[in-house]
Amino acid sequence: MKNIAYGLLATAIVAVVMACGWRTSESINTAAPRLSNSAPAPAANGATVKTVDAAKKAYRIEGTIDDANQEGNVCDTSVKFTVSGTLEFEFTPTGPSKGNYTYSGPFNATGSGPYEISDDGTMIVDGTGCIMGRCAAYSHKWKATPIDAATCKPGK
Repeated sequence: MKNIAYGLLATAIVAVVMACGWRTSESINTAAPRLSNSAPAPAANGATVKTVDAAKKAYRIEGTIDDANQEGNVCDTSVKFTVSGTLEFEFTPTGPSKGNYTYSGPFNATGSGPYEISDDGTMIVDGTGCIMGRCAAYSHKWKATPIDAATCKPGK
């Protein structure tokens, strides 16, 4: 009689586990990853799974390289963006808050290097720049103040 009771208990446990959609760690680890911007997909039990889009990062960027002043709003730092001023900077992201840039300007000014925006609102602009044939390495600390991406207007 004890064996029958244990058998019924084991059967009930298996039925509950199967009804709850239990999966082994192997089936979880081999599931295909979902992209954050993909459409919601139905779950195994029929419920809809919601995905969260990564928020755009928008900043008011201000900085200088020697006597050149740069300033402007950037509405999405995950795509190529520019910051106007004395020089024309073009930033090409390699991640949400870092990448590489190039600039050009008067007197045959050119330059390039990496940049990174930190959570504390600083933007480090490293690189090598040339003006009228003279080149030098530099590292400058700019200011990147977060602004609302939804109401951002690019430029000054």
